[in-house]
Amino acid sequence: MQNQEETHKTRLKEIFFIIVISVIPIFLIYLPFILKLKQFLFLTIQNPGIFNIFRNWDGPNFLMVARTWYDLDAIGKRLFIPVDVRYFAAHFPLFPLFIALLSTVVNSLYAGILVNIVFGFLLNFLFYSLAKKYTKHPLFLTLVFTIFPPRYWVLRSVIAAETLMLFFVLFSLYLWEKKQYALSSVLGFFGVLTKVQALFLFPAYVLETIEKKMRKNASFDIRTLWMGFIPLAFVGLSVFFYLKLGDFLAFFHAEKGNNLNIFFPFSQFNYRAPWGGFRLEDVIFYFTALFICIATLWKRKERSWFYFVLSYTIFLVFVPHEDIARYAFPLFPIVLLTFESFFTSKVFKWAFICILPALYFYAINFILVNQAPIADWSLLLK
Repeated sequence: MQNQEETHKTRLKEIFFIIVISVIPIFLIYLPFILKLKQFLFLTIQNPGIFNIFRNWDGPNFLMVARTWYDLDAIGKRLFIPVDVRYFAAHFPLFPLFIALLSTVVNSLYAGILVNIVFGFLLNFLFYSLAKKYTKHPLFLTLVFTIFPPRYWVLRSVIAAETLMLFFVLFSLYLWEKKQYALSSVLGFFGVLTKVQALFLFPAYVLETIEKKMRKNASFDIRTLWMGFIPLAFVGLSVFFYLKLGDFLAFFHAEKGNNLNIFFPFSQFNYRAPWGGFRLEDVIFYFTALFICIATLWKRKERSWFYFVLSYTIFLVFVPHEDIARYAFPLFPIVLLTFESFFTSKVFKWAFICILPALYFYAINFILVNQAPIADWSLLLK
């Protein structure tokens, strides 16, 4: 009985600290805007207030979906940027659905933020539960996961679908390794309805199943066929877009507007291309980390992790986009868990403490720049 009480107290402490880790960093991001500061040290805030958070991309786009549900006429009346009305097919419906449901209680703007914060906590709790199996410092690793790289700190703080998508992806991978194939596939299904990146679970599970069959010469486990739910979500969504927008390939046409193209490997380094640049050294560091992770996972027992990182990284190699940090978001928890000994070492902890101000100023600065030009919010709110 006493052991049960101690376990219960320990669990409550863990939950409390995960809540703190999940909420305090976001509150710190909001603080200059809540206080309506015009000047935050060396950063000038031209339009003080919390709407700096709400205006961040792709939040207004998800609010548009939550308001119109891809109705072309309704979108046309509410456009705040000069794009084709079918552009919003790049923003999948599950995250807007949560916003719409919660907006029956609170304003849609706050509903979007609350959905992200709640799933941020659930994602951190899931990550912490996984981290306990790999490290003696799971809380610190969860803190790192929350705010590093700082692009992820931003995504947790604004109206963005990445947190929700990553929760489904990581939970799906966890359950697949535990051979709970049906539930894992259902979570993958929901992940795809959130963002297309979750679709890469399917090749990972296919390759893991083939390898298991070849290595162990085992009989085929019919339960793995549940993985078919994952691409089925994308097919079903394409049918839905055809019915609503008149275009089965609406997602691909919409993503062209985001400069998401499949091209020659590493072609983001072509400065003449519309997506190109020449100051992109950070991209090389991201790819280096991912290839090291692939090589390390090659001999690890978590085969679905290996194939997920492999297939997704191959995709990134052919995507000429400078914002690799955001696109690589689904891979970073696996990178942290794979190299947990480094990310929880004393050397990294000291470096992490020193770099905290840089992470914070990066996040605030990014939010001040990455904003949609919205003059009339009533067009997007319920």
